[in-house]
Amino acid sequence: MSSTDPAPSTGRTPAEGGVSPTGGGPGGRRTFRQADLGVRTFPLVTAEEWRTPEEVLRRMYLEAEDRAIEAYTWYMRDRVRKRASSKVLRGAAIVLAAAGGLQPLASAAGAGGGLGWGYILLASAGVCVAFDHFLGLSSRWMRDMVCAQEIQSRLHGFQLDWAVLNARDVEQRPIPVEDYLDLLRAFITDLSAIMTRETNEWVTEFQSGLAQFNLPPGQK
Repeated sequence: MSSTDPAPSTGRTPAEGGVSPTGGGPGGRRTFRQADLGVRTFPLVTAEEWRTPEEVLRRMYLEAEDRAIEAYTWYMRDRVRKRASSKVLRGAAIVLAAAGGLQPLASAAGAGGGLGWGYILLASAGVCVAFDHFLGLSSRWMRDMVCAQEIQSRLHGFQLDWAVLNARDVEQRPIPVEDYLDLLRAFITDLSAIMTRETNEWVTEFQSGLAQFNLPPGQK
């Protein structure tokens, strides 16, 4: 999966008589430009609105789908930032380590006295690796990618399950509202579980990094 991967497909396939979502922007595609993931409101439905359950369920579907696409987009963008920073530090470490290793040879071929620079370059390479490890850049972008893939997979499953309910709804009246709501509840719960697991892994890694430097957990 590359950094230019598009957001997961909305997978909308209207079924006659079913509860099918519609697009929220030009061409049916919604865009997200959030700096960070935040709390989203959920549609507040009145008793009067439930007289047309198809429309209510459509709104709820779009809100749940938006949450998934927003989270997917955020993790993919965060992955790009962390990967770029990790590559810079790892690349600098390789260059500095190579220069430090060659310094004794250059010193022997010349007038000597350059061994001190070799130690400095090697130490600098170690600092770059330590920063990458302490900040969790390499591990973080990989976790971002895994989390984004899990969200995408779960979204596709949700879209297919919704289509199955729509297909069943064509032959069935009244609309099985509780089945749709159960599907929405399970989907949103699974999204929260995926993101909570990734956050807990980050916290554990960060606390481990602090412990290695003998710093209290609240100190940065």
